[in-house]
Amino acid sequence: MKRILVVCCLLITFNIQAQQLFPTPSKEEPSLQVDLNEVTVVDHRIFKNDTLRYRYNQMKYYVKTILPYLDAAVKLFQEIEDHTSDMRKKDRRKYIRSREKEIKEKFEDKLANLNITQGRYLVKLIHRQLAINCYDIVKDLKNPVTAAYYQSWAKLNGINLNEDYKAENEPDLERIMKALGY
Repeated sequence: MKRILVVCCLLITFNIQAQQLFPTPSKEEPSLQVDLNEVTVVDHRIFKNDTLRYRYNQMKYYVKTILPYLDAAVKLFQEIEDHTSDMRKKDRRKYIRSREKEIKEKFEDKLANLNITQGRYLVKLIHRQLAINCYDIVKDLKNPVTAAYYQSWAKLNGINLNEDYKAENEPDLERIMKALGY
């Protein structure tokens, strides 16, 4: 009996305190509303074996390694598209060539140091971010012959520039990118 009485007293006390902390607005008082960003709650990942855990962590490391290049590529492509949207074809080609020299000076050594798997992830993530595959980007910015040359070179190294990125086919990669805020 005493327990029930104590529980009832606690509930009444909690209810009074809750009303003080979260008062209901009256009709006279204006109410404020705040929209919050969507939050995804993900349970701790359980791997079937250590090999799968290793591969996932390796993929995460590779993605973190290529993120600066991904950001630079996306930014550069959007910048070129914005700047050349109203240019004539000849002026556009000249502008792209000047930017190409700048890119080679900045990134050629660093990108050459990436391994094939990192290159494959970079190609997939560029398509994920821009919704345009790398083959079409090269074909648009350079010409179809150059795009075919790069595609054949990439195919020799196990990378397909014309491959489309589908989130359902790459659940681990998608999970990593969402966890990193992309």
